This record gives sequence, C-alpha cells and structure tokens, in this order.
Amino acid sequence: MKKRVIILGAGISGLTAAWYLSRTGIPLDITLLEKTSRAGGWLHTDHTTGFHFEKGPRTFKVDKCPSIMRLIAELNLHEDVIWSEARPHHRYLWLNGELHRFPTNPISFLLSPITKGFLRALVNEWRRPPKIGDETVWEFVLRRYNYDVARLFFDPMVVGIFGGDIRKISVKACFPRLKAWEEQWGSVTKGFYRHLKEKKNAPKFSLDVPVVPMSAIFSFRGGMEQLCQSLVSQIPAAIHYNRAAEAIAFEDNQVIVKTEKGPLEADILFCALPLKETAQLFEKYTPETSRELLKIHSEGLAVVNFGYDASVLPVQGFGYLTPTYAHEEILGVVFDSSVFTDHNRQPQETRLTIKMEDTGNTEEAYIEAALRGIRRHLNISQMPQAISFKRAARAIPQYGVGHLEKMGEVLSRFRTQFPRCHFVGNYLQGVSVDQCVQRAKQAVDEWATNSS
Repeated sequence: MKKRVIILGAGISGLTAAWYLSRTGIPLDITLLEKTSRAGGWLHTDHTTGFHFEKGPRTFKVDKCPSIMRLIAELNLHEDVIWSEARPHHRYLWLNGELHRFPTNPISFLLSPITKGFLRALVNEWRRPPKIGDETVWEFVLRRYNYDVARLFFDPMVVGIFGGDIRKISVKACFPRLKAWEEQWGSVTKGFYRHLKEKKNAPKFSLDVPVVPMSAIFSFRGGMEQLCQSLVSQIPAAIHYNRAAEAIAFEDNQVIVKTEKGPLEADILFCALPLKETAQLFEKYTPETSRELLKIHSEGLAVVNFGYDASVLPVQGFGYLTPTYAHEEILGVVFDSSVFTDHNRQPQETRLTIKMEDTGNTEEAYIEAALRGIRRHLNISQMPQAISFKRAARAIPQYGVGHLEKMGEVLSRFRTQFPRCHFVGNYLQGVSVDQCVQRAKQAVDEWATNSS
C-alpha cells in the first residue's frame, strides 16, 4: 500500500523534495499544495513583456552549486544549460559619486580606491590569532582585516548576496569557508593558499554536466524557472494550485491538512512554506519551535526590470553594488543583457535588474526610484521600452550569530516531537538555491533511511 505524502509549497524546496521522494523506491502517493497559481516560488522568469526578465535568482556558479549540477544531470537538463565563462564579468562599486571597477590584476589592486588599505590588511592577516566560535561578519572582518576592508568590500557584498546588515549576520552561516579556514589553519590567508593548491588538482569541468567549466556562471535557455518547470513535468505527483494549507491536525497516526476546499490526509508531511507561514502553521502544536522561527528576521526586496531596444550601458560587466554608507535608494543593478546574451532578442538590447529594499512603497515609487538611480549612476535618461516589477516580501531570512546551531537544535527537537513532519526551506541551513536543494534531499534521505 502506498504511503501518502503531502508537500506544502511548490517552490524549489518543495519540488526538490518531491523529486527525491519519487526516487526513493518506496511506493508513495505524492501531493503538492501551492497557494499561488504557479510553481517555482522565487525562481520566476517573466516573458510577458517580450523581454527575458528574471524576478528572483538569475545566475548559478558551477563550483558553488554541486547539488544543482547533480539535479540537472538527473533531470537530463544539460543540453539547456547556457554559460558565459568566456565573457567579461566585471563588477563595479558606486563609491564617492562614481562607478569603480573591482580590481582584476595586481596593478589595479594597488591603484584602486576600492582596495584602499587592503594590502596592509592582507600582509598582517596571517599573523592575527584565530577565534573559535561564531560572530558577525563585521566583527570577523574588523578583527582579521580592518575597517576599509569591511566597509568597501564586505559591506556591499553582504547587501548584494543577503540583502542584510553586515553588523548583524553570522559569518559562520554566510561565509562558512572563511571561518573554517581561520579555525582550521589559524588564518584566512593560509586557508586560501591551501585552497588554491587543492584547486589546481581539482576537475576543471563539472562531473555532472561535463561540458560546463567549474568556474562558469550559468542559467538555462528558458531562464531560471526552467529548472522548476522540468521538475514539475517529471515528478510523478499531483500539484494543486491556488490551494493553501490553513491548519494542520494530528489524528490516528495521520497528518490532516485543512484547506478551504476541504481536508487532506497524509502519512508524511514535508513543509516547504516560507518562514512565517511555517511558524504560524505549527504554533498550536509546538509553540517553542514557532517562537524560535519567528525570532528570525527576513528582509524583503523590490525588484524592477527595465528593457531597452538599444545598447544604453556606458560599461559592460555583471553589474554594480552600492554600499550601505552611501545611503542610495538602489542596492545594486545587474546588467542581465551582458551576462547572458543568449537571452537577448536582438544584438542591440539592454536588460537591467534594479534591486531595492522593500520599504512598503508603491510600485510607481519604486520604478521612479530605479529611474533616478540609473540616471545618476549610469547616465541613462532614456525611458525603457518595457518595465516589470515584483515585490519579494520577506524573501531573505537573516542568519544571526549562532543561527546554524540554533536551527540544528530546532530540527532535532521537531523530529523527535513530530516524526511524520519535516521542514525544508531557505531559513534552515542556507539561503541559496543550491542550499535549498541540498536541504530538501537531506530531509528526504533522512526520512527514507528511518522508514526502511
């Protein structure tokens, strides 16, 4: 007799959980409940304007995405992978009223205002004593380097990747490799050089998708959402759209999921809902777990896409970031048409993604702010042919100091209390898409092992 599995949420975590459940060899009847009209969650590619616009994550890097590469091979998606290894990926920083390119060679490193104070910091870093245990990124960088490195390099990087505050987020959770190098080798510099030596002997191409270099930035011909669409088409499961879980109950060794269209019964439940919704759903049965989850702050983003039927960029590259201390309305801009020309409809085309903090403004206010920002930063005064907007409310959980340890305790306690229920999502062990895929597979593997 098949076991009934219900998965709440058809974002990348829920879809990946369904995929790996279907490959366990255990007879299962899998149902996904998605509160919106589409699968994919934050992975959202929009073609409604005629331009290729990404509303969420837009690039993967091969050596940072082992779980996604494995998933691509399993889904037989390798022929749809596009990569831009051969193209320039210059990054820029808005500093003192102008764009500065991040250094790419020793001479530019010495002369760039971005790397002011770096040389002395790098020379002295290996002498500084290590510290065991977690701390904020700001504390870590000040301790190992100096104020300039923290302000000019790590601050904009934290804003660009995590949309957060360098003075609050955990270095162990957000930059685990740097912290591990310090703890293992006593110095980030020593760890970096050992990593370079190991890298020389490492494969140059992906073992799962052999045509793609390990250093490549990649997407898919149909955009990032193609990964989710491929999962939807290949998962032997029923997906119910526009159907939200309103409550859960536990009766006679079953999990009852209550929806506006009636209850559904399951033997196993995987919850891939966002952080706040997960905490509220389980609050009645495990208030302690809910309290811990609700303590985690999440940052939202406002994403504006502009499309032009002309080449309007004054510089080429990946894009630019603005540091916190600049107090700009724009957090950063991605030059999408430069990164993946395969997605351009014509050679003379510009596609931009402008990211801003979600402060509750109207769509019109964000678009006006984006237009003002690129006019100042890029000298683009021409109105775009296409505009698209999306608000990603509470999209990025902020990992505070001790987050990974705390989530480990929460998961362990939850598994003991509710062995039929499993958490997956970006608030647990990593915010990246690859970490969500990894966590979903891990949760399924743990369940399958305990079920056998």
